[in-house]
Amino acid sequence: MVSLTTRQRDILRILLNSSSPLGAADIASQMSLSPRQVTYSLVGVKGWLAQQNISLKATPGVGVELECSPEQSHALQHEISSRSSMQLILSAGQRQQLLSLLLLAHNNGPLHLQQLQQLAQLSRATILKDLDEIEVWLAAWGITLVRKPNFGVVVDAGENKLQQILAALIWAETPFSDPIAEMSYAQGLTFTLAADIDLLPIVAEASKILNKWNTQRVVGQVAYAEEQLGGRFTDDAVLHLSLALAILAYRVQSGRHLEVDESSLAWLKTLPVWMVAKTISKRLGWHPGGKWQPGDIAGIAMQILAAPRSEIWPGDLERNQADAELINRLIEHICEAFDLPDLREDRTLRDGLLNHVIPACLRQRFELWFPSRLNASGLPEQYEFENKVAGDLAGLIKGHTRIALPASEVNNLAALLRAAFIRARPHHLRRVIVVCPSGMATAQLLVARLEARFPHFGKLKVVSLRELNAEIAFTADLILTTVPLPKSFTENFTVLQVHPLLLPQDIDAITQFLR
Repeated sequence: MVSLTTRQRDILRILLNSSSPLGAADIASQMSLSPRQVTYSLVGVKGWLAQQNISLKATPGVGVELECSPEQSHALQHEISSRSSMQLILSAGQRQQLLSLLLLAHNNGPLHLQQLQQLAQLSRATILKDLDEIEVWLAAWGITLVRKPNFGVVVDAGENKLQQILAALIWAETPFSDPIAEMSYAQGLTFTLAADIDLLPIVAEASKILNKWNTQRVVGQVAYAEEQLGGRFTDDAVLHLSLALAILAYRVQSGRHLEVDESSLAWLKTLPVWMVAKTISKRLGWHPGGKWQPGDIAGIAMQILAAPRSEIWPGDLERNQADAELINRLIEHICEAFDLPDLREDRTLRDGLLNHVIPACLRQRFELWFPSRLNASGLPEQYEFENKVAGDLAGLIKGHTRIALPASEVNNLAALLRAAFIRARPHHLRRVIVVCPSGMATAQLLVARLEARFPHFGKLKVVSLRELNAEIAFTADLILTTVPLPKSFTENFTVLQVHPLLLPQDIDAITQFLR
């Protein structure tokens, strides 16, 4: 008798709960799948339903629906709730993540190939193929996957790097598809396969591991750090910190400890964050198990210092004069690059650089992983200048600190620069020329609309098309015209054509220019 996979079960449950036909795209959106995956799974659903004497009706352009009585629908609900008819089939990405988790978290020597086969209930060939993919991923981190006959499989990595890659695995920054875990403020760490732990031993083993990572409890300790140090982390940083500290606590309880060099340890002990980290270690160490060592406490302190902030922290600049000098140097370079001296007084820019650059440098110094996708939204190609200046700033930072920032961190610098330019640009438009040959009334109406919609514009000067020449155009930061201008103007000056009534699309175009 044909069994349902858990994916097919979930699709069938959606169909049972729907009062109208559903397209593959509708089902896919509810399950975070592709329409193609849904269509493929529906073949199995149809075959399983046929065994129950129920038809799956598919209407082109409309969707699929069940043809069954209310009694049959109720019986189906009961049947798919029974484990006996379920078969858990993992995707290759899910298998590889589960195997990686077991290998990375295992503390009792190598795992034999036969053990992995039994846990995953897969053939030897499939396990070996999955291990090949895992080995490539680990190698990118500089980690070796030791595989020897009559020995087994074991991850050869230092504790510091091992904890970083565990965080990356759970955050789904891997080459493997179908993430097995999610992080959220409401529920903390969620195992996406938790409902199916009885269907496959490897899923049950992974659940046991993740259940020991109490991220919701750690969130309270992150809030304690904010309170004691007088600042706030970004929302993303809170989630990442919670995960990193939960993993650290789990590893300490397993008898594994971080190794921190003596110079970094001595420096950290001089900072206010050390006592905060020490208190947090005591609160996280309530569980019977390993004893927290200075390196582990340093791990908490380093994660706190290196986490992105949403506002400046008291004592940031006072802690290190070299940091203050670096920020001043970056500000000077930005002012020169944009030819906007007023940016020296832009406190938002200065604080933004401080909140980004110092933690980013500390992440590189301590070799701490941070989710790159949280910083990966670079500016479009049209902002080539901001991207170039951000690269220049990264070069200055490297010359000052000997730390090379990754591309994801440089993206943040470009965003900060663009934001600063937007703040300065309205005041930089000291003169805007309005060309409107339709008459005085139309020109005054357009000017009135511009002044109402863009109050930060400088002086608005109405110029007739006959009077407009290169000399006048040179005095303007922007030319707004209600009629097409000669090519000599559009090629050499900033010109935007708008409707005399200043339509919504005109407002969008001007706003885009100001950005």
